[in-house]
Amino acid sequence: MALALLGSAGTVHAETVIERLVSPGPLSRGHARLEARCTACHQSFKRAAQPVQCLACHKGIARDRASRSRFHGLTPKARTAACRECHAEHRGLAHRLAPPLDIKTFNHQTQSAYRLTGGHVRTKCAACHPGLVRFRETPQACAACHARQDIHKGRLGPQCQSCHTTNRWRELLPFDHDRTRYPLTGAHRTTPCLGCHVKEQWHGVSTACAACHLKQDVHRGADGTRCADCHITTNWRAIAFNHERVVSFPLRGAHRSVACTGCHDRTTRPSAAPVPCVGCHVKDDVHRGADGPKCESCHSQSTWKVAKFDHARTGFPLLGLHARVTCVGCHPKSVNTVKVGNRCIDCHKKDDVHQGTFGTVCQQCHNPAGFRIPGVPRMQTTWRSRMARDFPRSGVKD
Repeated sequence: MALALLGSAGTVHAETVIERLVSPGPLSRGHARLEARCTACHQSFKRAAQPVQCLACHKGIARDRASRSRFHGLTPKARTAACRECHAEHRGLAHRLAPPLDIKTFNHQTQSAYRLTGGHVRTKCAACHPGLVRFRETPQACAACHARQDIHKGRLGPQCQSCHTTNRWRELLPFDHDRTRYPLTGAHRTTPCLGCHVKEQWHGVSTACAACHLKQDVHRGADGTRCADCHITTNWRAIAFNHERVVSFPLRGAHRSVACTGCHDRTTRPSAAPVPCVGCHVKDDVHRGADGPKCESCHSQSTWKVAKFDHARTGFPLLGLHARVTCVGCHPKSVNTVKVGNRCIDCHKKDDVHQGTFGTVCQQCHNPAGFRIPGVPRMQTTWRSRMARDFPRSGVKD
């Protein structure tokens, strides 16, 4: 009769009352707030639907089972069995829903998402799981446990495993600097990390050479901060400037072996170095400027001696013995101040044994190969022998 009256009082209210009447016992402390809400965990007369209700609230466990990760996803029974098989309810506030974990049989390598390696194998469970509750919520970031040991004070972020190993905190992994915007080359590969990262400043470090080598800059900033244009990382004293890029003055000949400071004073910008020869060779100019500034017209970069003047451009090509005569043999003074004539007599007046008798057109009888007249025996080449031969009545005797 009492049950019939309860049934006529309304379906929803009647079900709640009935369920409360048939409840096997009070809930555990974790579910105590649901004591008056049976439908939060049960569907009336549908026992098989209970696991779905559990996972609807415990979404983290549901994700673990679906992704087969952590304990409930890696352990076969925990992944497939109904929740009530391990977590019995309605046994009162003092009852623990989760059975005590057997540390001796629990396999951290196969039943958890965090495999123990190195020093972690020897670490006690309570050191990482204080209170031994809610194991799945244990943080996996190194900084969660090692914050006090972080000498970087969080400046490098929580990814400690990028540099450290689990064997020993001081054991470092080889850092691949090539992954950064500044790959290490030459002597930089053997430089200690703190040599560039002063006070452990790992981010925002300047890649400009002058940022680290300011004290070694003998130019004192006059040549700017692009040290890599001249220096290489193998050795600070090794120079690798490509002078071919200087269109106005690529190095040739002896200039290749001249020290940089021979043309570029240490306090002078390279762009200010003189391009004309006299800019560096004014002291070497034996003409004292009389022949003008275009030294390259006669001299080459291989040697300061005259090497390549084309005399044919003057209207007097050098032929025969003239080709072997030194420049000063005909040009005792600067060509810009003293002009040399192009007649034979202009240079050979002292050699004229005829003393002007035959005029000044020497080339009528002689040629640049030698003063001896071609086709005439040597004994007859003097002016007296010619006069006796050509003018027998002159009275000239040989």
